[in-house]
Amino acid sequence: MAQYSVRSGDNPSKIAAAFGMTLDQFQNANPNLVEWGTGKWKVLFPGQLVNVDDAGAAGPIEAPAENAPQNFVAPPPWMQIAIMEVGVQEWAQGDNPRILEYLQSCGIGGNLLHDETAWCAAFVNWCVQRAGFKAQHSARVSDWWSWGRPVVPTYGAICILQPLTVDQAGSGHIGFLHAEDDTNVWLLSGNSHNQVRIAPYPRAKLIPNAPFRWPF
Repeated sequence: MAQYSVRSGDNPSKIAAAFGMTLDQFQNANPNLVEWGTGKWKVLFPGQLVNVDDAGAAGPIEAPAENAPQNFVAPPPWMQIAIMEVGVQEWAQGDNPRILEYLQSCGIGGNLLHDETAWCAAFVNWCVQRAGFKAQHSARVSDWWSWGRPVVPTYGAICILQPLTVDQAGSGHIGFLHAEDDTNVWLLSGNSHNQVRIAPYPRAKLIPNAPFRWPF
């Protein structure tokens, strides 16, 4: 076995084919890339090392900087922060102070400072800001449409959705890309059924132009 450094735009099928492997062989060589019990492939991130067949590989291959958002040997720092927040949820009585922190990171106060206020964008803002990067400082999803720069689907990219239903009062949904399949993107997001969780959302609801964004 050799190791290959993932490039922006790579996916398991593409890498397996490039090294003369079947998808099953690639999975067997990288069991950690498939979520246990679900069969879903995790989204690869540039700079991640994966195991490939020795044939045609002479050691790690660096991802070209012009094509990749950033090379990380671990998930993006804002994603590591977001993962630690999984399980935070609205309280039946009173307000969860952690959710109020998310909202306050966007300057929200007064009568809107309650955990019932839509907070998916505030959660993204808080995570990006806490990781030391410039955030959008807005709790409105629509304000994130042109934020940062567009990237290919990349683990940890900010993913923006249109309103899920025609009568939805909010302006859509936003979260961090965790995985994807043929019909869904799996987001780690806030205010998803009133909590921070990983859940599927239909690909058909991705905003039409550049739905995946990167902080820099």
